[in-house]
Amino acid sequence: MSAISVVKSPLRRSAEDLVGGTMGGVALTLSGHPLDTLKVRLQTQPVDRPLYSGMMDCARKTVQKEGLGGLYKGVASPLAGQALFNAVQFFAYGQAQRLMLGADAPKGKRLSVQQSFVAGAITGMFVALVECPQDLFKSQIQVQVFKEKPQFTGVAGAVKEIWRTGGVRSVYQGFGPTLTRNVFSVSMYFGWYEWTRDQIAASRGCQVSDLDGFDVFAAGGLGGIMYWGINFPMDVIKSSMQSDSIVRSERRFSGILDCARKLYKEGGIKRFYSGYAPCMARSIPANAACFVAYEKTKQLLE
Repeated sequence: MSAISVVKSPLRRSAEDLVGGTMGGVALTLSGHPLDTLKVRLQTQPVDRPLYSGMMDCARKTVQKEGLGGLYKGVASPLAGQALFNAVQFFAYGQAQRLMLGADAPKGKRLSVQQSFVAGAITGMFVALVECPQDLFKSQIQVQVFKEKPQFTGVAGAVKEIWRTGGVRSVYQGFGPTLTRNVFSVSMYFGWYEWTRDQIAASRGCQVSDLDGFDVFAAGGLGGIMYWGINFPMDVIKSSMQSDSIVRSERRFSGILDCARKLYKEGGIKRFYSGYAPCMARSIPANAACFVAYEKTKQLLE
């Protein structure tokens, strides 16, 4: 009987990571997509003829022209994608934790904070494979507003047209900056989340597993801030490359360095912080909601 338990235990923990991550992805998308739409539009609007003067102006014009639904433009892709992405992300993080702890680690043993940062970096490498196509479809739909004649109006049309232009290679447009951003940012995400939980638990003289939903919300919010706050310029590069033409010969940017150089010429350092306000406003509630949904789902599955 005990042998069966040893065999099933890792599978059950992995299943809990997958289900918890899925629910976290749904919570993150529903709470954060409107501000993500504003972020992408501010990041990618034409510099020489900008449509928006800032976050509030972008929100006002979006609602006036497209209704409240405009704030959820392209939500189908990230809703499905974030569910899959977070399932993969939390599964990969769980696997990285178990790999670093070792098969003989006693129940309840946790990684050190330094190890959590490393596990996060490893996780970032794997999730880039899922996140890149999802963000490409979302970004392409969100920036159709800048075009006189939109190429497509929905996720299905975007997927079909992007695939038609170059198959798998086209689907991974912008993979370089996605991978570069994720290795660093996901490391910050999980590392600071775990550090915050450890600090709160230590201040109260309790176990991390005893923390309540508000504590997890606070730790998840800080993780979101650290994910976006430090490495935001790379996200601007990623958004710019993924909102570029889906036809390779018509693209403005040939790679990360070429994109960075051209963006700098457009507006200096300030250009790399376009969309920073809505991004940071989104980072706390969306990522906090993600972690709370993940942890609560895992508790229900125990």
